[in-house]
Amino acid sequence: MSDRRLTIEDIAKLSGVSRGTVSRVLNGNSNVKTETKEKVLKVIRRTGYSPQVYARRTAGAKSYTISIVLPMIGTDFYARLIKGIEEKLHAEWHIPALFPILSRERLVWLMKPDVPVYDYDGIILCSLVPERLFPAGYFLSDKPVLLVDGFSPSYDSIYVDNFLGGYLAGNHLVKYDGPQFIILMKEEKRGPFIEVFTDRLSGFTRAVTEKGGSLPQDHIFRHDLSMSAGSLALRDIVQKHGLPVNIFATCDLYALGIIEEANRLGLRIRKDIRLVGFDDHEWTGELGITTIHQPIEEMGRTAAELMLKRLQGDKSAVRNICFKPELVIRDSA
Repeated sequence: MSDRRLTIEDIAKLSGVSRGTVSRVLNGNSNVKTETKEKVLKVIRRTGYSPQVYARRTAGAKSYTISIVLPMIGTDFYARLIKGIEEKLHAEWHIPALFPILSRERLVWLMKPDVPVYDYDGIILCSLVPERLFPAGYFLSDKPVLLVDGFSPSYDSIYVDNFLGGYLAGNHLVKYDGPQFIILMKEEKRGPFIEVFTDRLSGFTRAVTEKGGSLPQDHIFRHDLSMSAGSLALRDIVQKHGLPVNIFATCDLYALGIIEEANRLGLRIRKDIRLVGFDDHEWTGELGITTIHQPIEEMGRTAAELMLKRLQGDKSAVRNICFKPELVIRDSA
């Protein structure tokens, strides 16, 4: 059997595993037993199967693969989003090919028309704005393009109402005495990435001011996306403003850093510090963190489902699907 005729189904059959397992091996997924991984790789080596040849078939042929472009990997948010996308794709015999941007150089590379991103059947952009990526204002491909965790009037979009999420957090925290603070990620204005944190800030500010409160500039802390940023922000807040304080951490990763720093400083959660996070990752329940829930896996599944419909010939008007966030009250506020 030649390389040209081999498919991922052939490799799965020869290996005695499922198509999804072969996909996970090819994508470097760690959730595959070492013994199973070696068995699949042995078949791949023996047959000479090449994923690149499979992906780059003759023009017009289907690869049953979807390109997924995302800013980074290794965060809970993107792990959950990819999980939702992958579940739906695998159920319909498709696989994802991940293209993390990671750097400015990779972003420039992505904008070229001859990169592998364009070799597959469709493209899902995570947290990116295509109108800002390309000088022409549109994506350089005639294949289906879909946005998730972002909005565009020109492309199918799956996203959460981040303004409302910030508003819900502010509306809850203003019930407590003490000043209001917010920690958010630095965002490049009009950059290629969707400004979710700016939207959360706008919603939070609206809620606080509607109740007669204020959010001075020195109560707004902008950091990189890390747990240590939450720790540093809390230390700064306590040193400059005293206690008690009310803090909106615009992602649960910041909230985790705040919780750990509060424990180191001997501060009492809900008494000295009232805290609301954003995302509702599984571990926030274990730590009792009040947070804003966004249905991340459901957003991923919905994105994959809509992409598959487009690949099946659905030519209906552009769809924008907005999910509503919810406040989940626990021990921290």
